[in-house]
Amino acid sequence: MLLHRNLPFRTASLGSCHECMHTVFMNTHSRKTLENSPIMHGEPFDIAWKEAGHESGKPLIFLHAMAGSSTAWAPQMDSLAPYFRCIAWDMPGFGESADAPDGADMPWTVDTLYAFVTRTLNLSSAHFVGLSVGGMILQHFAARYPEVAKSIAILDSSPKFGFGGASKPAEFADPILADLAGGTSPADFSESMIRAIVGPDCPEKVKMAAIQSMSRSRANGLALATRLIAGHDALEQLCRITCPVLTLAGAQDGETPPSYAYEIAARIGAASVTIVPQAGHIVNLENPDPVTARLAFFLEHGL
Repeated sequence: MLLHRNLPFRTASLGSCHECMHTVFMNTHSRKTLENSPIMHGEPFDIAWKEAGHESGKPLIFLHAMAGSSTAWAPQMDSLAPYFRCIAWDMPGFGESADAPDGADMPWTVDTLYAFVTRTLNLSSAHFVGLSVGGMILQHFAARYPEVAKSIAILDSSPKFGFGGASKPAEFADPILADLAGGTSPADFSESMIRAIVGPDCPEKVKMAAIQSMSRSRANGLALATRLIAGHDALEQLCRITCPVLTLAGAQDGETPPSYAYEIAARIGAASVTIVPQAGHIVNLENPDPVTARLAFFLEHGL
């Protein structure tokens, strides 16, 4: 079952989540699915994205992790498409998007996301969901552009890299950046990295899909994600987030453990926290049904 904590955070009842899950997974007709959605490109920076649902639906934007792309949200987008205009971007350097400029950092990425939402998509605001580094980006984005973020869901993420003294940025980033600069292919380390971050209950087909996805990544995107993760520190910014927030973590996530979800919520001051069983650091794919149901309830009720 899902684990909820109610103090000092907002909560949703498990029963409500089950009802929401039934609605989400039964009503899946008359909309465009992620599978048949074409890749679209926009300006000012060439960001590619996929859509599912109806253009008239409330916009819901998904940000993927380091080991992913716009296709990583298929279970959630296909199920939520009857109710939302679901949009998943390829982060700069990933998928069909253009490479990020040399030295691109978190402020650049946040401003690029803002331009993507307000100029490319011509939206004044949207709901957002981010996994891992995607959740890190959203913490900075919601603090910097509160008028654009109607709500944010932060999955398997942290308030700061190495929070609690877990590790130092250079210990994480330097070997990866050196390998990428030296010509090492993402395919050379994708399997070891994916198998290290998923939970012990992760289905083998999910592992293999994640490995294949990361193997297809470009060095430019992985280098950007590595810099974003290593430089991430939102501890002083979280208190400026004013929109509804859900923090969600896989119970088996050793990279960004459930305690990080509680820390993010505590620093925001009002947020919902949910821990999903039988899932590690790719929670939305390792155990997708309860994640999708929890997102649906949060998006409907803000709790």
